[in-house]
Amino acid sequence: MGGGITGTFLGYFLKIEGYDVTIIHNRGKLPLVDLVFSNMLPSASDVRVTKETMRIYRSLEEELKTTLLKNYVALHIYPNHDSLKLIEPVIPDIEDAGVKVKVFDSKEAHEVTGLIYDEQEHVIYGEYEYLVSIRKIVGALHRKLNIIYGNASLRINNGNAYAIVGNEELTGDAVVLAAGGWNSKIAREAGIEVPLVTYGTRALAIIGSTRLNKYSISDYKYDYYTRPMGNLLDPIAFIAGDGNVKTSDLRQVRRLTNKSYSNWLIGLMKKRDPSMMISAIAGYSLVEMAYDYEPVIGKVPGVNNLYLIGGFDGYGAKLGPGLAFELARIIMGLNPSIDVSCYDINRFDGYEGQHDIDPHWEPVMLYLPAPNGASPCFYKNK
Repeated sequence: MGGGITGTFLGYFLKIEGYDVTIIHNRGKLPLVDLVFSNMLPSASDVRVTKETMRIYRSLEEELKTTLLKNYVALHIYPNHDSLKLIEPVIPDIEDAGVKVKVFDSKEAHEVTGLIYDEQEHVIYGEYEYLVSIRKIVGALHRKLNIIYGNASLRINNGNAYAIVGNEELTGDAVVLAAGGWNSKIAREAGIEVPLVTYGTRALAIIGSTRLNKYSISDYKYDYYTRPMGNLLDPIAFIAGDGNVKTSDLRQVRRLTNKSYSNWLIGLMKKRDPSMMISAIAGYSLVEMAYDYEPVIGKVPGVNNLYLIGGFDGYGAKLGPGLAFELARIIMGLNPSIDVSCYDINRFDGYEGQHDIDPHWEPVMLYLPAPNGASPCFYKNK
């Protein structure tokens, strides 16, 4: 259940192994712009999965004979040297993934990028981020799969899961919940709970001739990100957002993606480059994170044939394909090809940590102390 990038890849991996696969898709629109894929992640486990994801993307490029990834220079901006120290353990794993990075102080960073930095700030600089042609990928894989369009509901009967679409009942040896920000709602309506919390994300398309549109930026001083458009508009436009509205009401997220938000976000970006910038288009959606801020895969306890893959915090293009590959192996009765224990849903058996996430703390924001209850897989908890 779910026709986004993660569910689509999962169906594709099972299909090529000879399984009869049906994807239920609610006709929700895919993002109009490409999604980010980064090697800058907060644990060795995550970096291992990104290697798997990269292998999958490159293999699919060969199969489809097209380009799916565009490489961009990324900047991670840290408020001070102490915050930089917290992510230094990540750098060897990133470089082991084949990505070289440089660490600049504020003066060096200004000379290279032309942006404005406070004296104490430090920057990690390198070509460690890509934009993924999500619409191209999902479109190509959907043509290889059986897709049913409609709003699905989940049902549990005698310990087995099945789906209802319209008046049709769909059964299978395995039912997979892969509906992103709607996973919790679908599960709850079926009478089960999953260890996920939903919140809102929002972003703007920004028009302006500014140095910001050259880079993929994660600004941990001012708590926003920017991404190139990934198309011919790159010289004059880019995407920016903060993605941390603490509500599961999509209508409320829409209301908060307003002119006030636009002025606030542009004001922050002008601290880096005072060039003229205007907001053109706004986007918003729901995403989810697990209680401990790591994604979740595996068979849902208490249901014989129900599996879950989710909790990607809006970054399914990074870890989604790799974990979809591993979950496909689990469904087929095979051992995972890499250690995925950090993501196993069974880690929540007897869990006594927090059950409410702080969307201002995202796993990519490596300089912040992890909240109580966060996964021990994060470097900072070791």
